[in-house]
Amino acid sequence: MSLSSGTRLGPYEILNAIGAGGMGEVYRAKDTKLNRDVAIKVLPELFAADPERLARFTREAQTLAALNHPNIAAIYGIEANALVMELVEGEDLTAHIARGPMAVAELLPIAKQIADALEAAHEAGIIHRDLKPANIKVRSDGMIKVLDFGLAKAMDPSGASGSSTGDLANSPTLTAHATQMGMILGTAAYMSPEQAKGKAADRRADVWAFGVVLFEMITGRQLFIGETAPEVMASVMKEEPDWTRLPANLPASLRRLLKRCLEKDPKKRLSSMNDARLELGEPEAMVAEKAAPKALASPVWLAAAGILGAVLTALAFLFVVPALRSTDVRPPTRVSVLGPEGAKLYFEAAESAISPDGRSIAFTTVDPSGSRKIWVRQLDAMAARELAGTANGNLPFWSPDSRQIGFFSDEKLKKVPAAGGTVEVVCDAKSGRGGSWGTGNTIVFSPSSGGALHVVSANGGDSKAVTTLDAAKGETGHRFPWFLPDGRHFLYVALPRKNQKFDLYVGATDGSAPTAVTSAEGAAVYAEPGYILFSRKNVLVAQRFDARSLQLSGEPMTIGDGPSSVDAQYSAGRSVSVSTTGALAYLGDRLPNTRLVWFDRSGRELGTLTVPEGRYVEISIAPDAKRAVVMRLTSPIASDLWLADVSRGGSTRFTSALGVNQMPRWSPTGDRIAFVSTRNGARNFFIKPSSAAQPEEALYVSAAEFKDLGTWSPDGKTIVFSELDPKTNQDLWILPVEGKKPVLYLRTPFNEQNPSVSPDGRWLSYLSDESGRFELYVDAFPVPRNKYRVTDSGSFSAHWNADGRELAVLSADLRSVQVVDIAAGADFTVGAPRPLMALPRGAVWVEPTRDLQRFLVAVPVAENSTSTLTVVFDWIGALQKK
Repeated sequence: MSLSSGTRLGPYEILNAIGAGGMGEVYRAKDTKLNRDVAIKVLPELFAADPERLARFTREAQTLAALNHPNIAAIYGIEANALVMELVEGEDLTAHIARGPMAVAELLPIAKQIADALEAAHEAGIIHRDLKPANIKVRSDGMIKVLDFGLAKAMDPSGASGSSTGDLANSPTLTAHATQMGMILGTAAYMSPEQAKGKAADRRADVWAFGVVLFEMITGRQLFIGETAPEVMASVMKEEPDWTRLPANLPASLRRLLKRCLEKDPKKRLSSMNDARLELGEPEAMVAEKAAPKALASPVWLAAAGILGAVLTALAFLFVVPALRSTDVRPPTRVSVLGPEGAKLYFEAAESAISPDGRSIAFTTVDPSGSRKIWVRQLDAMAARELAGTANGNLPFWSPDSRQIGFFSDEKLKKVPAAGGTVEVVCDAKSGRGGSWGTGNTIVFSPSSGGALHVVSANGGDSKAVTTLDAAKGETGHRFPWFLPDGRHFLYVALPRKNQKFDLYVGATDGSAPTAVTSAEGAAVYAEPGYILFSRKNVLVAQRFDARSLQLSGEPMTIGDGPSSVDAQYSAGRSVSVSTTGALAYLGDRLPNTRLVWFDRSGRELGTLTVPEGRYVEISIAPDAKRAVVMRLTSPIASDLWLADVSRGGSTRFTSALGVNQMPRWSPTGDRIAFVSTRNGARNFFIKPSSAAQPEEALYVSAAEFKDLGTWSPDGKTIVFSELDPKTNQDLWILPVEGKKPVLYLRTPFNEQNPSVSPDGRWLSYLSDESGRFELYVDAFPVPRNKYRVTDSGSFSAHWNADGRELAVLSADLRSVQVVDIAAGADFTVGAPRPLMALPRGAVWVEPTRDLQRFLVAVPVAENSTSTLTVVFDWIGALQKK
């Protein structure tokens, strides 16, 4: 049955034909409900007219639709006599093989993804039965998709187990230009000997086909040939592969794998794709590839050859556990991992985690709207995969077998298969701050921003507290646990910080008394063979640690040939994650030097504010726009405020205390500046004359570790701010400048932050994540009455025009500014946001003048400055050379 463009099958509108053959026709179609393109395979009329055959096909298709794996093209459902499938763009593997032999560097990522797909299907009880290059697609991003899993059985006219050879034209893989004889020959060339003999096929038939495909990728030629299908099948059953066609420098592990896959006797053949996948990961294959580089045939791989070569070289050490022994020391290898295009790596170091087996890394990204998602990148692959169902997720951590990932989302602790699949809720977690998965299938985690650590079965259930806050020490929270090898003890960090450091302890799942370990700028992790890794003075260090006696020994040693810059630890989070195979990962230095650039409302560059070279990341402009206070980082864990002269240039130091000094806020008259400082541990508020003639004084001090300044009220009598409460998240408060006793403005179960009072003092704008991401709202001030939502696509902050008639709204990714018209009479009326200006790529701060006519933007000096994850293989070797 041929379908013309525009034909409707239920909600699907046919766009054009993309294939035809013995088992039907394939079309590109539009899913009008979900607004996506799909592939539709329309069954032949003869097939559709057989009720028994159609019913059997429907049952098989329903089973196949349950497969959920990133390397398997999904089946969405059945519509009338048609199968609705995922539309996969890209070349099939046949085209790649036709260009000639592939280098190991090129074929290895492809082979591994095929193996992953087959292994996942076999675990679900599904055999492909028709694996061949024609149904393996290579997308432009390097992702592999295996098509038509199990359809050979579903379309078998006999209803047998996929062993029939009498109707080879019924191969479900159809291409637009294939002749029927060519298609038959193509199918026969990849049949296992037992299939060619008409015997039942099991997963070992897929192992055989995988071996044939791998052989052809290596040689660039078809393995079994013949002019007719019987000739091809005879070759499959009787002829041995010509092993002399393999290159002489082929790694021994690949040669061995091919011979094990291509055993004609299925009893002697490699029994599972799990074994094949493991052999693909052997280090000698990587080393041999490095020794004999070869041009990459595909433009996809050409673009990434340098990165892939580095990764493959690094993987040569990745699986060698003896590298941890002093008798086999290798120099460390470092690889940088970028986030996916269109999203940024989330700024906190603890938002990434390398898997225990060292093969993959999980990380959190934020998109332009401010939405968070969790991704997984296999370190031998060119692209990361987004894990479906992880929206609003953060702080991923791995199961000990590297098969599952725990994370926090929507006030729950959840888990998801690392390969993708169903997300399951483990237990409640109001605002989780770190978790660790132990060998006893137990998870220890921080369920909220403050309070004790809890423990729960990874299978789900109620959690229970296993640590107790020490009131005598003023502890407000325990965070970021990391299990020790016994699965019973764990490292953790206690809040608040003292003298710019946090105390580290070892706790136990039975709730026994903790053991003090040391102090550091953030949480620590344990790494074999007996170290803890943490950040000290912005440098990643390792120190000997006995996991049985729970005692440190020796002195901290830096990792690498020089200081390893790690991200700031404002949250007490860990700086690094480690595998059990000698690999570690951390978020690299994300704080480049910046220049301060003026732009007008159209986005036209006007000039720069002349200040000494440095890392400027926060700006506050005086009411008269003649001066600005800028925050200058001296390291990710220390900063000072500087007063800059806008007209003449130059700057003078405004603060000189230890710790982080940030969030400067000018008073309405410009004579005082309030700011935040961690000089005494927690973030507290201070105030100082803008003339700097007098010392600062404390404005508000509390035990709460995390609080952020908003703006002054126009009368200069109060300042609004947000403070983190372990039970209710960030709440909004009003602080009298004279009385200094705050009054609650708004408390909800959600996070409210970045409050700003309108110029007439009647309204307050603020951000809230009640919708799942931070959006801008406005409510009455000083008593909330009826909030108005201003944005629908996320926001970073907002600034009032001095006349109160406009709000400038910064996008969540700091890539653009919108403006919103305001009419604030008896009621509040807000217009729709409209674009105002685009911001330079990589902008880290944006501050407008009070009239919203000029914008001062902190822009990285280096082009394309972006956060990267650094993976270090065999890091122990660097320590042993000290």
